[in-house]
Amino acid sequence: MLTHTFLHLPGITPFTERALWGQGITTWEQLQRALPFSLAPSPLAHALEESRRRLAQGDARWFSDRLPFWERWRLFADFRGWAAFLDIETTGLSPERGGYVTVVGVYDGREYRPFIRGHNLHLFPREAQRYRLLVTFNGRRFDLPFLEAEFGPALGHVAHVDLLYPLRRLGLRGGLKRIQQAVGLARPTDLEGLGGFHAVLLWRAYQRGDRDALSTLVRYNAEDTVVLEGLMVLVYNALAARLPLGVKPLPFPPRPPLDLPHVSQGR
Repeated sequence: MLTHTFLHLPGITPFTERALWGQGITTWEQLQRALPFSLAPSPLAHALEESRRRLAQGDARWFSDRLPFWERWRLFADFRGWAAFLDIETTGLSPERGGYVTVVGVYDGREYRPFIRGHNLHLFPREAQRYRLLVTFNGRRFDLPFLEAEFGPALGHVAHVDLLYPLRRLGLRGGLKRIQQAVGLARPTDLEGLGGFHAVLLWRAYQRGDRDALSTLVRYNAEDTVVLEGLMVLVYNALAARLPLGVKPLPFPPRPPLDLPHVSQGR
């Protein structure tokens, strides 16, 4: 999809991109051939060459910085192998109001890893270095501000797709749980009634010595984290199908087995 994208190039608007596609110019190579010959490379020609170089380097952040945030779903197919799906749990609604991170869940399409305050949360910045693309739900307003307050610029190198916005374009509004149910990706029944407020209560219960509360909190986070891959594929396929490009849809991922790692009780 990315090699069909022109929106990140100088002077290209959504209208221009659609017009080019309508003329049969649908790839970077075709656009390069359509440019008028000149002894001096134009800014557009230079940007096309830079795009090829950045894609070869796996520099998702370069493209992310040049695309509107509601169009960053286009990055997914090209950077799926470097993608992390992420969801956090906190003690409040914002770090400015005293809230802090309790759990960071990371799923790479194969394995879910929880990073827990008092256990291994300090290792998350090292884990983040493995990835080039981050996929969240409402992360632009919630997860990333909390992570920045906790770790500083640990995620400054990664591109970010916030599924909240492309899902709205598909008519899917509301919270993550509501959208999961709407698209047939509901969580296990014993976790159905839990929400963000319950995650706060579970952490407080764990701090009072309830060991089972932490296990439930990690399970809750795991469900919110791994479902993001299916939602990302749904978004990518649905929005790509709206474009006159004939982009091949991605296969829908199976639900992973959540054999959660043992959580040490050491504080």
